[in-house]
Amino acid sequence: MTDKHPWKMRYAPHVGLAAPDIPLFLHSAGSADPVRQIEWLAARGFAGIEDNSLKVRPVETQKAMGEALARHGMQMGCFVNNPTAWDKPIWGATTAEAMDKWKRDLDETIEAAKRVNGKYVTVVTGRNITIPRGYQIAVMIENLKRAAEVAAKAGLVLCVETVSALRFGTMLLNNIDEAYMVVAAVDSPAVQLVFDFGHVAQMDGEVLSNLRACWDRTAIIQVADIPGRLELGSGELNWVNIFRTIKGLGYTGLIELEHEISQPGVAGEETLLANLRAIDSAL
Repeated sequence: MTDKHPWKMRYAPHVGLAAPDIPLFLHSAGSADPVRQIEWLAARGFAGIEDNSLKVRPVETQKAMGEALARHGMQMGCFVNNPTAWDKPIWGATTAEAMDKWKRDLDETIEAAKRVNGKYVTVVTGRNITIPRGYQIAVMIENLKRAAEVAAKAGLVLCVETVSALRFGTMLLNNIDEAYMVVAAVDSPAVQLVFDFGHVAQMDGEVLSNLRACWDRTAIIQVADIPGRLELGSGELNWVNIFRTIKGLGYTGLIELEHEISQPGVAGEETLLANLRAIDSAL
């Protein structure tokens, strides 16, 4: 079955948010296999995918995903640079162990990106609760300057993301203005921002004014409604206004659907699609 809905925005559902076997459309596609997911999404006119779990998948699976995306003219969105240690204090640490870790992560990321023709990589990091945050942020800036040189040569963009302290209490960057400060201090095209509406709404409010304030450093848009980080239309954010603003700013990249679903099973996934179509049709 196909349903080539003429989307006005380039939506990219996730195929592995919290774990590789829990894609957004698990029940509708009938399989957690990422290639099967890509086939199902392509049949419904989606522009790409996002996959936090890409780097924990076998190399052969990554290659098959890249081939499937190319076959359907779809784009690989963000994947996480360090999926097995995303909440550990790595980027803001001065130890040789931490520096070796992010360097190895980045080398592995470059190889994974080649397999899926990926360009955008999510960078998040935990904090050391015994060291003031300001010191760790300063170290993160210096580490990202070093990483930017490597990423630029590989054609990658490292996308710094803020994470809501209401969801995860020990992450280093919680507020979008601080993340903007980090990216501006690095000052490299290879280090930009992920603007995640769910995290920004919880921590900063005023999502549209914050979006405009950091637009010059924003490479990727991720969306989730609040409360609950669920499908669009389930919560309090005005997605028609949000997407109209994004279009007005000239954004042509993927809108990554990085959320969970309020209802279980096929019914919940159909509600997700219906909500998204209603929002998109109103643009």
